[in-house]
Amino acid sequence: MSKTPTKTDSNYNFIPREITTPNKDHQGVSKTVHSHVSKLHGLLNDWMKIRDKGVRLCRAISALKLHECDDDYYPSQLKQLMEGLLDALDGLKNVVDGVKILNHQLQALAKLQPSEEPVINSWPVTKISQTVMKIFESLEKEFRLKQIVTGLYDF
Repeated sequence: MSKTPTKTDSNYNFIPREITTPNKDHQGVSKTVHSHVSKLHGLLNDWMKIRDKGVRLCRAISALKLHECDDDYYPSQLKQLMEGLLDALDGLKNVVDGVKILNHQLQALAKLQPSEEPVINSWPVTKISQTVMKIFESLEKEFRLKQIVTGLYDF
């Protein structure tokens, strides 16, 4: 028989506080970069949850068989589903905006420390900032596609 988890069991959140690096810097760049990477991780987790919610909503909308509806009649469930889909789109926009801010901050840190000195394990700030830029561009493209699908993209 399975055990019902208690409230104290679910209170454990394991978040890395600091990754040990081979060389600690005195300006705090590695700590700042680590904090940005941790925030990015949280935003990407949010993106996945919101995207999955949007997929479920799209499946529910397509299950309504709107092509069979008369010109002026749509099922009452459609309004709730569309509102949920628009909420999901707003959530994705918030994630993209957050990643955009992190991207700008990491670009600035890469300019402040242009050397290839590693800050997290063997990754220098420039490599981390390039990777975050690629992630941002990818999320932005996916967000624009979702805007087009929902009909909210301004050309």
